[in-house]
Amino acid sequence: MTKITLTIEGEIGELGTILSKLGELRESGETGNSTQNSIPSQEWTRQRVLLVWDDLSENAKEILGVIARNEEESWEEQLRIIGRDGQVVGGSLSSLGAQLRNHSLKGISYPLFNNDADGYKLLPIWKEIVLEQTN
Repeated sequence: MTKITLTIEGEIGELGTILSKLGELRESGETGNSTQNSIPSQEWTRQRVLLVWDDLSENAKEILGVIARNEEESWEEQLRIIGRDGQVVGGSLSSLGAQLRNHSLKGISYPLFNNDADGYKLLPIWKEIVLEQTN
């Protein structure tokens, strides 16, 4: 078995994108296919979002609520509104990745992604539900 050790340095705001890309590399190596050409076997439904939402940490829910309400803002502005530094936010958002694994949602679209202002935004179904749950 091949083992590769990586050190990732940079801004915490880049972490989600980097980890997502590493996951794509891992999946393409496991299946022999590029994940860009494959269609996820599962898609988000209201029920799936709510199942994951219910198991998220309270901090992750709060942060996702801020992102949903401020998804056109830069990462720096989102952090300012959240009122925590990037490391704390990144740690809180790790709850999202953990719950995707816990609910066996490997291969489904990651709900959080970069916006045009180098901040984050949510998939539309996630945004709708997060806004309902945090208002």
